[in-house]
Amino acid sequence: MISFQERIQLKEGLLTVSELKIIDQLNKHEKPFLLAMNELATLSNVSEPSVVRLYRKLGYGSYQELKVALAQELAGKVTTAINTDTEIRENDLSNEVFTKISNQLTTALAMTKEKLNVDDMEEAVELILNAERIFFFGQGLSGTVAEDSAHKFMRIGGTALAVKDPHYQAIYASHMISDDLVIAISHSGETVNIIEVVDIAKKSGAKIIIITSNKKTTLSKMADILLLTKAQETERRSDAMVSRLIQLALIDTLYTRTVAIGGEYLEEAVNASRLAVTRMKR
Repeated sequence: MISFQERIQLKEGLLTVSELKIIDQLNKHEKPFLLAMNELATLSNVSEPSVVRLYRKLGYGSYQELKVALAQELAGKVTTAINTDTEIRENDLSNEVFTKISNQLTTALAMTKEKLNVDDMEEAVELILNAERIFFFGQGLSGTVAEDSAHKFMRIGGTALAVKDPHYQAIYASHMISDDLVIAISHSGETVNIIEVVDIAKKSGAKIIIITSNKKTTLSKMADILLLTKAQETERRSDAMVSRLIQLALIDTLYTRTVAIGGEYLEEAVNASRLAVTRMKR
């Protein structure tokens, strides 16, 4: 269940001044769930319709639903603090570290689910089905995601390549055509080399799918299809650890959906791949 604060984070940059005033009052009030709508509006110096727009924007069906959610979260404050504390400390034992990472991953998956646009996902699958060649571009940890992605999509036949070296990426990009597809993976969306090679690929005529965390980045603006992920950073752990798993889950979703609607031909291709690997086992 996504908390009130997490819903606010998901709508970051989309909230109006009036809505931010309301949020400020809810955060400051000792028992915000006891406030009537008109009381909240008065304290926030906004109109009641502004309160309505806020709770709808945050995904609540009614003001009562918002109040119930706040009451539940505040009632379980101690438990919630324990469950959602993801900072790794020196005295945390291995099982505690595992629990905190698991909680962080669960939250990131839920937040990414909220951000996903089904139309964009379906269009991405169509691009994959129609592509002659699929190139997965990534660097650093995103490069390992690119390799895993290519390994999955090899199974449906055709050409699926993972390219991590920026020079190789540039060379491949310079020879692409309209039937080629680039899936570029970058959590920051500002990796200079990835931006440059995607620009080359785009100018060559290739279609571009971008997997990143922010729609306002340079790389995001170059996408034909933009798929957003969400992962939070902690003091002792880079968000790259969680974001990598979220990216993999997103790729798994694209692969599974592609095979599901690809028809008998793709099913046969996947079975042939499985058989080929099985023959190598004893």
